[in-house]
Amino acid sequence: MSKFFRLKERMPTFSSNNYLNVFTMKKISAFDLTRLRIEEDFAFHQRVQQYAEELPTTGALIAEGLPETSVTFLTTGVDTHKTAVDGLDSALKVSNTVPSAKRVTEADAARDFAWTGLYNYVKAMTAHPDASIAAAAEKALAILDKYGNPTAKPQLEESGILHNLLQELKAAKEMGDFTDLDIEPWLTRLENAETSFLNATDAKVQEEAAREVGLSKQARQAADDAYRKLVDIVNMLAAMHGDEKFATFIGNVNALVEQQRTKLKTRATNDSRKEDKDVRDSLCANGTLCSQLFYLIVTWQGWQTPKIPQNSSYTVSSGFGVYHLMFVSN
Repeated sequence: MSKFFRLKERMPTFSSNNYLNVFTMKKISAFDLTRLRIEEDFAFHQRVQQYAEELPTTGALIAEGLPETSVTFLTTGVDTHKTAVDGLDSALKVSNTVPSAKRVTEADAARDFAWTGLYNYVKAMTAHPDASIAAAAEKALAILDKYGNPTAKPQLEESGILHNLLQELKAAKEMGDFTDLDIEPWLTRLENAETSFLNATDAKVQEEAAREVGLSKQARQAADDAYRKLVDIVNMLAAMHGDEKFATFIGNVNALVEQQRTKLKTRATNDSRKEDKDVRDSLCANGTLCSQLFYLIVTWQGWQTPKIPQNSSYTVSSGFGVYHLMFVSN
């Protein structure tokens, strides 16, 4: 009999309590890693590796009380994932020689500088002799302190923090919380710096796609497969032994997954808006349809991303009237 089947025989069997755990335990949510860009995928795996330090692996105090076979099984899963992520790291290092890599580094430093400038300004304004300005600065500082200093975080995590920070600061500004605080130039600089970083990252991704595609793809697949296997192991052991010793890891990974989902949703929304704008601008540039009418028809038709054939005509009737539209190419 193979070693694998001997291991299965030594694994603890399910009891009635185990079956109950399946429905009540904490578990890691499923997530499609292929939707991430390759460097985002790598950063994701790095964070998972950090979180795995909290798991009850061989030699960890938290492993006390678990069957040795379960601890060994989990340790193998963690080690396999680490090996695969190291392989992905090596494959990606080849990409650091692409021209855009330097621009990404410079853009990252620029957004760090912009955040530091914003924080120092707000901190200084809390001591302003004008009480209204100081009060506004205190409100802004509370938001900044809520998110902490993102400049030492991995690039992926920093982008997520800056996105949420800017959204909350701008919302507070719209509510009038910073009426007496001249914070707009600092927010604009930080937002522009973050946009420049994202654009540089996009350019780097495109260049990397043309280099070492096969090697990176294989290394990424190995890392993704190892992660999914680790998730299966953790979920299984949590069901078998209870989730107490796995709760921290499960909670951290689920929070990380939720961050990625939010980022992907925001990216999809922005891409859709950009594509709609590109189509609208193209049509208006040809003199065939004005922006107002375009939005009227698109809204009425319920189009998300209009795909309008060139050199074609349409008649659209609505409560607003009948529109005879001709779409022509340049």
